[in-house]
Amino acid sequence: MDVSKDGRIVKISERARNSIDWRRRTPKKTGIVVGIDFGNTFTGVSYSHMNDGEMIDVVKWPKHLNAYAKVPTVSLYKTTDEKSFVDWGSAAITSYKRSKNDRVLVRDYKLHLFDQGARGRLEHSLYLTDVFTQYIRSIHKYILDEVNKSHGFSAESIPMHYCITVPEAWTLPTRELVLRCYVEAGVILQTPAPNMTVITEAEAAATYCREHCAEFETLRDGNVFMICDGGGLTTHVTAFRVDDSLGVRQFVRLSSSHAEDCGSDVLDQKFKELMLRRLEGLDVDAKPQRQKALETLVEGFVEIKCQFDSSSRDETKHLPIPMGLDVKELDPTPSWLEDEYMSLSGQELCDAVFEPVVGRIEELVREQSKKHPDCACMFLVGGFGSNKYLHRRLMTLSEKKNPSDGVIQKVVMVHKAELAVARGAVIYGLKSAAQQSRPFL
Repeated sequence: MDVSKDGRIVKISERARNSIDWRRRTPKKTGIVVGIDFGNTFTGVSYSHMNDGEMIDVVKWPKHLNAYAKVPTVSLYKTTDEKSFVDWGSAAITSYKRSKNDRVLVRDYKLHLFDQGARGRLEHSLYLTDVFTQYIRSIHKYILDEVNKSHGFSAESIPMHYCITVPEAWTLPTRELVLRCYVEAGVILQTPAPNMTVITEAEAAATYCREHCAEFETLRDGNVFMICDGGGLTTHVTAFRVDDSLGVRQFVRLSSSHAEDCGSDVLDQKFKELMLRRLEGLDVDAKPQRQKALETLVEGFVEIKCQFDSSSRDETKHLPIPMGLDVKELDPTPSWLEDEYMSLSGQELCDAVFEPVVGRIEELVREQSKKHPDCACMFLVGGFGSNKYLHRRLMTLSEKKNPSDGVIQKVVMVHKAELAVARGAVIYGLKSAAQQSRPFL
């Protein structure tokens, strides 16, 4: 039953109670579990109410115009004496493009956390921990605002449990440093905190695959499986063994490999290098409009990158040439110029852009396959894990079944691959919050 505005008692039908609108209007005060996948290039966030387990992905971000579900891990600061924070995520990139005067766009600060010697000052006398803390503070505030808007009650009024993901390679001191930043950001009150759990990125991805991939159900006790987590600048390949000995499906980490020179952003870098070779003889840096036109041209590669697969090798792509690039000043006129378009053969894109990156990932896979020659399944996660060309190449590698390289029986592109780690963190956090287990580092 419910009470109307004039005080009458109104019966609520069971159908109404089960509707999405009803669930969103009704406060769920049993608590919320938030999974945060802090990445070097992008950060992903998902959350769930503890009483129903419904997974909700945060996909709308401030001034985020593309369809990608994660938000850029970037921060914008002034370079003047006060070094004040300006903005974060997509909004920071948009603001920086409008005006670069006395401003600096800070990127890749997750990589600095790997290097203990680089944890002090960044460029322009900014401090790594200050930048990281401010970014987490901004993410957290936005999550709370989204919960308030979506569900009609104050997120501050209900218990919040957080599960954050960290790289396997981070040492205990690094993890403690990160948790102290979460305290400074106002996410938790202390460390260790009863409402925060830490899990490695690979374990979070494996947890998601266990719960949401039909292929995981076919695995047997003792089977080896791999997680290939392709990001913006780095790719990690981790081997696990299925363990059903306790009557509950678990997994044990065996080994891992990673590289910092392969990922989706590296494809962009390779494509930009290809463009500069094509524009050789044109001084791009001579005019600001040429620089902006080149950035626009590189941004046009995003659509090609998403759709590119093994069949694209025999195709020809056409990119519109942005105004201001002045390609008609090239002498002689380049053969790739067709009206106002640049023609690109699929073979050239394979050789110059995709192969150097995908080939490096194949090396990581082979490295793990030699250690664990019989792999029942490989799951592709992360933003680059949803790349069609990478999927096809790894499938081809598995089909060769070369005993010296090991055997991978199946390669699976996971649904919502870019959010697999954040979603896995939520699943793990739900269990931890329900059991009220102590957080681990």
